[in-house]
Amino acid sequence: MIGNIYICLNEETYNSEIPDLFSRYRRAEFDEEGALVQLLPTTYAEMGEDNKRQYGRVLTFTKDGSNFYILEFTASWLSGEVSYLLDLGQGLAYPNNAVLTSDEAVQLVQENTKE
Repeated sequence: MIGNIYICLNEETYNSEIPDLFSRYRRAEFDEEGALVQLLPTTYAEMGEDNKRQYGRVLTFTKDGSNFYILEFTASWLSGEVSYLLDLGQGLAYPNNAVLTSDEAVQLVQENTKE
């Protein structure tokens, strides 16, 4: 099983820092012995780049002159990660920060690209 969630982020959110809730996706700094020194600020864009080997590349498209980015990754209902992602889209018009199924993500990209 690969990721369990897709999210379509607008450009502002895509370039913003992921919350501490997603610490497993943060970039990290290690000392010479390999011990963790600190977790570094990491954007959704960097998270997508760092995880493309595991989840595939970030899908991009433009709709009504705005850029959108679809990321696949793993998020937990139990720890509140999915609830956090749902809240990112609160009050925003679709597809801004919308949580999607895999079929919905594919359909959204197909409708908005020539690929």
